[in-house]
Amino acid sequence: MKSVNSFTRFNMSFSRRQFIKRLVALLPLAALPHNLLAAWPKQAFSARTLEEALAALYGDETPQPSDKIDMKLDKRVESGESIPVTIRTSLNDVQSISLFVAENSPPLAATFYFDPLGIPYIATRLKLAKSGAVTAVIKTNHGLYSQQKEIKIIEGECI
Repeated sequence: MKSVNSFTRFNMSFSRRQFIKRLVALLPLAALPHNLLAAWPKQAFSARTLEEALAALYGDETPQPSDKIDMKLDKRVESGESIPVTIRTSLNDVQSISLFVAENSPPLAATFYFDPLGIPYIATRLKLAKSGAVTAVIKTNHGLYSQQKEIKIIEGECI
């Protein structure tokens, strides 16, 4: 009986064709981190105050309060671990929706970018450090619009 070492077994079971197939299948993953990090607003996510985060994301533009933004958020919650938030708007040409939590560090919680044909709606969960304001800022081709809601975290009490 002829002995076969593990290296020979590896070469026999892994052909050049299989290697090329696996390499071609993994090529799109090589470009993935670059594409994801290209739109990441690093300065806005590393800001320590709400004003710094707004300035890093939008420059000198100031968001105008709008009643065309529907933000659903519980006013009182028992824990700040996972707060459901939904935002929809009837504003046209929405480019992005950003969520800010004033009492968190960093205050920018998330930014969602939209395709021109996309539906401006998000449903997500936020983690809050303590009671405070949650602000949604919507960027459109026509300017910045915002909606703000206060939330109170009641730990250990009945809601």
